[in-house]
Amino acid sequence: MNLIFRMLWLLIRRNKLNNINPLEVSHTSIQVWPMDCDFNLHLTNSRYPALLDLARTQYLIQIQSLSKFVGGGWKSVLSSQSISFIKEIKPFAKVDITTRVLSWDRKYCYIEHQFLVGDKLHAKALARVAFIKGRRVRAFDKLLLELNDKSVLQSPIESEQVTAWLSLLESKKA
Repeated sequence: MNLIFRMLWLLIRRNKLNNINPLEVSHTSIQVWPMDCDFNLHLTNSRYPALLDLARTQYLIQIQSLSKFVGGGWKSVLSSQSISFIKEIKPFAKVDITTRVLSWDRKYCYIEHQFLVGDKLHAKALARVAFIKGRRVRAFDKLLLELNDKSVLQSPIESEQVTAWLSLLESKKA
């Protein structure tokens, strides 16, 4: 239930969030509550994906695209996600979830998330997201054009980590 409250809290305070450029890092701050934990008394593995949904929603708000998703005909669909757990996150820890777009192609946008406690990395995730409008997958730059953001119309060069991850995803299909 607390995820609903976190999403409602995000939507209530959306006007207080700083606007960012689409290639800037978004920071989502959360505190781990006991109900987020498992029997090992650390953030349960099943909570990470839900928190990543929250972080991506905040990112979309911060690039000023919320109106495109609420009544504007756009949808974002998670196609694939991979999480690496590095260190456990204890109850009551204050966590900074960073979200940044690494690159995109004609079909998918590749996003990196990091779970930081203090300045220490505790988990890292890669997400492949499709943006859809009118039943068709659209490149991320098409969304940016609709936002009248002409500052970033070309994707950054695909990083080695995205290339390696895409290779792994292809091998899983075989």
